[in-house]
Amino acid sequence: MNSLADEREEDSMPIAKPVTTTGETVLQPCSSSKRNLKRQKIHKESKANLKKQKETEREKEDSCCYGCEEATGNSLDTIFVKGFQHLRPRDEIKNELSNIFGSCGKVIRVFVPMQCGTCVPLGFAFIDYSNGEDDALKLNGTYMGGRKLEVKMATDSAEYYGFVNFTGCDLCRGPGKRKLRARKPLDVDKICYKNLADKAHSKT
Repeated sequence: MNSLADEREEDSMPIAKPVTTTGETVLQPCSSSKRNLKRQKIHKESKANLKKQKETEREKEDSCCYGCEEATGNSLDTIFVKGFQHLRPRDEIKNELSNIFGSCGKVIRVFVPMQCGTCVPLGFAFIDYSNGEDDALKLNGTYMGGRKLEVKMATDSAEYYGFVNFTGCDLCRGPGKRKLRARKPLDVDKICYKNLADKAHSKT
């Protein structure tokens, strides 16, 4: 009984049909084989499109000012630095700042803001220590790459409260992302008044 059932099943299975061309016999794929090949092609194209989409998203994130881990973390102890040559890669500036300011203590964060899309650094940076903030302030007036550095507490800089002429990108403002701190013009008088008030309060 089983042998008869097997034979019937084999008879019902699609088989490749021989086709004669130019005197040679060539097997032509059956319809089920064609469907399998089509599915494989669709699956392969889907994987390629997904990979391309992920690469595009990664490129957008890499070109976003806030697309790095160091983007958040400014505090009252953060150091502000500007004056260096900024028309060069962000990582190059970050590494050089880490080397220079690492002489004052353990650097745990260096954030070099840049313009989204163009990836051109904005010309200043924020540095955090596990300790060594006071010694870092002594580097004010020193040189980096032939440029004189301005070093001070970040809270004493206007850039701590927002970036001038910075619009950001869709990734910055997308759902679940932190809001940009510099989407509106700065009120410099208000910032200066706040700094003076904070200093007066700290002395009392």
